[in-house]
Formats: sequence, C-alpha cells, structure tokens
Amino acid sequence: MPVISIPIRSAIHQAVAAIDAAGALHPNGDTVFLTFADIPAIDVLAYLGAWGLMARSAGTTIKLRGEAKALMVLQQHGFHQLLDIPPSSSNPALQPSKASAIGVLPLSPIATEEQQFQAVDAICAIALAAIDNAAAFIPALEWLANEILGNILTHAASETPGVVCAQYRPKQQRFDIGICDMGRGLLGSLQPTFPEVRSYGLAIDKAIERGVTRDPAIGQGNGMAGSYEIVRLNGGTYQIWTGDVVYELNKGKRRPGFQAMPPVLGTGVMFSLDTSKPVDLASTWIAGKLGVLSVFLDNQTEAATEIGLNVATECLHTGGRQPAKLLRRKIQGLLPAMDGEPLILDFAGVRSAASSFLDELLGRLAAEDPRGQRIFDGAVRIQGMNPTVQAMANVVVAQRLGQRKLDTGVS
Repeated sequence: MPVISIPIRSAIHQAVAAIDAAGALHPNGDTVFLTFADIPAIDVLAYLGAWGLMARSAGTTIKLRGEAKALMVLQQHGFHQLLDIPPSSSNPALQPSKASAIGVLPLSPIATEEQQFQAVDAICAIALAAIDNAAAFIPALEWLANEILGNILTHAASETPGVVCAQYRPKQQRFDIGICDMGRGLLGSLQPTFPEVRSYGLAIDKAIERGVTRDPAIGQGNGMAGSYEIVRLNGGTYQIWTGDVVYELNKGKRRPGFQAMPPVLGTGVMFSLDTSKPVDLASTWIAGKLGVLSVFLDNQTEAATEIGLNVATECLHTGGRQPAKLLRRKIQGLLPAMDGEPLILDFAGVRSAASSFLDELLGRLAAEDPRGQRIFDGAVRIQGMNPTVQAMANVVVAQRLGQRKLDTGVS
C-alpha cells in the first residue's frame, strides 16, 4: 500500500521523485495514499490529475491525507471530482464555496475536441472577468491554450484523457495553466520522423523549433514553438516535462540545461503569464501584421449585442462590490471589440442592489472611461432596471461624475 508524501513547495521533478520513491509511478491496482503538507503548484496539480486518471484506469484506489487547507484547495481545483474521490471533509466550514472558486478552472479531462474548446472558453472567461486589460491579453492566451490542448488530441496517443487546470493569481498578476497527458511523450512522437533525436532533452529542443511536427499532413508544428514565443515576449515562465527531464524558461530566459527526474509517461507543460504584459500576436511570426481574432471575444461580443449581459445571471449576488467588479471588467474587456455596437446590460430579475454594487459596476464603469461618458453615449445600453434600482444608480453615478442620470428608459 504505497504512501506518497508530496514535499512542501515541491517542483514537478520533486513530486515525481516522491511518487517514484513510493513505487507508484506505474500504478498496478493497489490502494495509494497521497499526503499533502501544503497546496500543490499548478504543474504538480496537472501531473497528479493525469497520473491519477491513469491510476484509476488500472484499478488503483486513491486516498488523500494531509493539511485541511491543502485538501480543501485540492477539492476546489476539482481533484476529488476528477478522480472520483469522496470529499475530504463533511464540515461545511471546510467546503469550498462558489465564491472561493472564482479565478479557477478545475482539473478538466481532455479527450475530445468539445472538451478542448470548453476548457479554452473557460480559461478565457476567467481572464475576461478578472483582468483589467483582458481584451489585449486574451487573444494570445486563447491561441496558446488551444494549440497545446490540441496537441493532446493530435499527438499524445494516450489511453487515458489528458488534463488541464488554470488559476489567476491577482496579487502576483499571474495567470497559470497546467496541462499534462500520459501518452507517448515528445520523444515517442518525434523520433520516428527525426531519428537523430535520441534523448528527451533533444526532443524538447526539437519540439520548440518552429515548423517541427511528427507529420506535416496533420499539423504545421507551430504550437510548442508559438507558445514558447508568447511566453518569452511576456517574460513569463514555461515548463515542459517529458521522459526524464524538465525544461524551464523563466522570466523570458532559458535556464541552462535540464532538471533530471525519474522517467514519466507523456508530456506536461506549465505556463505562468504576467497579466500586465499582454502579447500582441501581430508583433509575432504567429500572425504577422494582420493579427489574430479571438474566437472567444467574437462570440462574447456577438451575444452581448444580441441578447445582452444579464446582471442577475452574471453575478453571484448584488449585495457587494466583488461580483460587480468581475462584471465591470468583463464589460470593459468586451467594449473594445464591440465594433460600434452597443453592449446591452440587462437588469431584468434584479429586484434590489446595494449602492456599493451599483457604484462598482456603473459608477466606476463611467469614471474609468477616458471620456467619462461610457454609459451615457451609447456604448452601453442599460435596460430592465426597476425604478428603485435606477434611483440608487443615479445617486452613485452622480457622486462619481456630477449630476448625470442613467438613460434606462424608466421614468
């Protein structure tokens, strides 16, 4: 009965070494105890998710031990649900709430194109609600996530699904994504086409070259190279692990050599992007001067034009600033892509709202626009607001901008 203790603040190679030391890198149906002293980083979380799916397919039972906070965060990140593990606590005080999961994409299996696109949309939705400059940040983020998740379906040849997880860390201004599969790995994928590639390190070096693919008939070989370019320009962190090595680009610069580790199946990547430094794809070889349109933003703006954003649906509640802040950032992210069409903000279903909610949403939306008139000049069209909420909204807007009133069609 292997007992695996994941070290405190462990990097991916240390977590893999701990699993190997317990004899559990290739599970055979035993019961395995995973023990956590602290919250795992996103790369370790992605690896454990993919490894766990492989273990479950082999008949292994996974049980969890460790610090209550670490287990709660694991639950919040979807670890229990992914691997069908009972909740770590029946105490409601230790259960993650919906509010605590804001900014998190729980571990999600990737075995179909539909799952890929759903995961990419969820990643972009986090950015849209959480990042002030989301319209500039999302296109490169969306391209990167689509390409690397697509590699799982196209190249991994894994018997079990790959996984993806993501988290926005506002204090650090970082957006982290972890992706991992238990397939044939980069060496197994590339060596038949490139027989000179005889080590995992050489396979990584080859994979991040532009135009390198195992089969030109099914891909151009730009996914790994393009994601590398995005992270380099962003000054972020990019990890790749496959076989017995880990590669790292840190703060836009490559660390010399490779970190050794016990050999693992598949391939994993981790991106940590600086959200204050969006990468314009038009400035890269990925898109050239024409740039790349964001499918996610295009779909979002089309919906915002046709049916609008319903406040009651978008916000967990209307009693404070936090849900209003998320919706305001979403609106600010969509407005640059609206192409002159008004964004409909629908208050239907909102019977009451706190002044702090209305100030965070409408007052700051107006005040933070360079012209100071965003909600009055037609860029945003407010509808469905009842007279009580409208009167309160007029008060908070007046405090921000002076004696202006919202044009909501309500007298």
